[in-house]
Amino acid sequence: MSVHPMGPDAPRPIILCVEDEPSLLHDLCEELRAAGYEPVGVPDVERAQNLLSQLTPAMIVCDVNLPGKSGLEFMSELRTGEHLSDVPFMLLTALADREHVLCGKRAGADDYLVKPVDYDMLLASIASRLAQVGRLQASHRTRLRQQSNELLLQWTNVLDKISHCALVCDAALGVRFANRAAYSLCRDGDNSLLSVDDMGQIALNGDIVRHPDVRQFLAGDGEAVKIDISSRTGAPRNWQVSMLALGERSAVTPVRDESFVVFLSDLSQRHLHNRAALARRFSLTPTEMQVASLLIDGLTKQEMCEQLNVSAATTAYHLRNLFSKTDTKRQAELVAMLMSVAWNDIAMPASARH
Repeated sequence: MSVHPMGPDAPRPIILCVEDEPSLLHDLCEELRAAGYEPVGVPDVERAQNLLSQLTPAMIVCDVNLPGKSGLEFMSELRTGEHLSDVPFMLLTALADREHVLCGKRAGADDYLVKPVDYDMLLASIASRLAQVGRLQASHRTRLRQQSNELLLQWTNVLDKISHCALVCDAALGVRFANRAAYSLCRDGDNSLLSVDDMGQIALNGDIVRHPDVRQFLAGDGEAVKIDISSRTGAPRNWQVSMLALGERSAVTPVRDESFVVFLSDLSQRHLHNRAALARRFSLTPTEMQVASLLIDGLTKQEMCEQLNVSAATTAYHLRNLFSKTDTKRQAELVAMLMSVAWNDIAMPASARH
């Protein structure tokens, strides 16, 4: 009876096996399947690369000497790529001398086994490596959670000073914090973007949560997204929904524990910025003032380049200056800081000032 390496209810980790000897490939897959893994076997690198466009394995076990590209070449390409560079890679070889083993290690192999395959050693090595990956991922999630909680504490005071709706949401878009303007917006009969229950808990409506651009943003590793949406009840009003990531994002981490700032802006009022206050507070140049205003309006970096008719490098230069002058480090933090000054006394609802 096999023991599932990740627990009885967890999905079986996929192990990609690349071996051109049919009998050995069959035996590898059988041993891995019996041990609770989901093996996928192919005889060459070309077919392995085709598979990697459809699945992400927990680990790759690959022969060194293969027809076409070698296992070393395959591993080198993965290590220099963007999406699969962290996947553990085990090399199999019939060459047992020390130099060949060192060559494989230097090339980036996590493990190196010599044929004939010792299956007990193979399974022990895979289990150990995947356990190590699991510990690193758990540590990363804990760090993200701690960072998120620290940022939330830092931001509540800043966001409460913004005169239009600002919320901090988790990865499922559950609201962790809502500023005073958000509660004011919930009492607005013309708004259908937010709801509040009897316990005073605010929630984003389905038009935002299920929007395809929002879903794509949450599944990726981008820093910001902006969408325009209309209220469905009351007088017609057009809103801009801006989402910015708090803290570090990583597409590699399979389980997300992230936080996002969500700004809801009435498009009819979004250009009413107190430019003079911004310029005075942060000693901004005219061009920096333009960039700051576009950030408040929710434009992406690419849109700012097009609006200002400048290169990405020039926009990045002005953004660096804004980060320095506002003493912020991430785009969400910068936007919130700019909004807290530019919108503090502009169009502030009376109910949100108390």
